[in-house]
Amino acid sequence: MKFDNKAIAEAAYYIWQNNGCPANTHAQDWAAAINQLSAMNAVKSASKRLASSKTSLSKATVIKAAALKSASSKTSSLRVCSSNSKNASSAKKTSKKSK
Repeated sequence: MKFDNKAIAEAAYYIWQNNGCPANTHAQDWAAAINQLSAMNAVKSASKRLASSKTSLSKATVIKAAALKSASSKTSSLRVCSSNSKNASSAKKTSKKSK
């Protein structure tokens, strides 16, 4: 990616200052500034992609969770019905024995 000279010059100036203002490092500071700006740009674009994928992921997760909740409620109601029928049949057997 291309950066404007003003942004590169500003970054190079801060790099030069942070290094203690050494003499004759203009070319090195300029290259370091370009590398730094490129890295910052890469982080920003990766952050945007991650935020976008999190949004898509959360929507899919909500849909899956709703489907699982629906399925589990159907399963638990089936269990209740089958346990009620077992209890009813055992109650009938017990009442027949007591008579």
